[in-house]
Amino acid sequence: MISRNLLLCSLALACLLIHACAMGQTTVQDDQDKVDQMNKQILNENKKADTSSYKGQPWATSSLNDSNKKTASSGSASPVQISSALGQPNSYMAKADSFLKQAADNGFYLLSVAEFLSKSSQDNNWAIVDARPAQQYAAGHIPDALSVPLEDIISQMGMIPAGKKVAVYSTPDANAAYAVQTLRVYADREAFVLSGGIDAWKAAGMPIAS
Repeated sequence: MISRNLLLCSLALACLLIHACAMGQTTVQDDQDKVDQMNKQILNENKKADTSSYKGQPWATSSLNDSNKKTASSGSASPVQISSALGQPNSYMAKADSFLKQAADNGFYLLSVAEFLSKSSQDNNWAIVDARPAQQYAAGHIPDALSVPLEDIISQMGMIPAGKKVAVYSTPDANAAYAVQTLRVYADREAFVLSGGIDAWKAAGMPIAS
């Protein structure tokens, strides 16, 4: 069974990638130091929890490869899975892998305020999510934005209307990136980081609700 710690590490690495593209290269070394420290902690935890070694498989024979799926016996361990919005089982790791591979082609899932306004004016099938703490939301937020604090993104993702594209903002953008990957990997949602958050929204001359 895939370690939950390794899964969380994969999510963190992907979001750091998005954060680096959103904020430029000045914080790349700091982010790399954090990743290195996280990897060291996870490896130490795994050594304590499990004395057996894990060896990766070639993709051609990997259990994550859909073409190699077989019916597991009742006594065998199953990969960590969830049900998607369509009710089909999906591997967290396979979906995280897909997220990373498509990141560059999708502009690292970043939308400027101008891009969002242009897209939403042509297609109103959008939801806006404010992933900041509730008290910051109460002090001022983008009109019609839903308050779903980052720490509650999994338990409250059902609040986000189904079938809508999702623009997520927070402070900093890295927090929004975590929420975006969670929505894409765990809920099959078409989610994007609204780059610059509420400050960029104000700078564009757009109104704020309270």
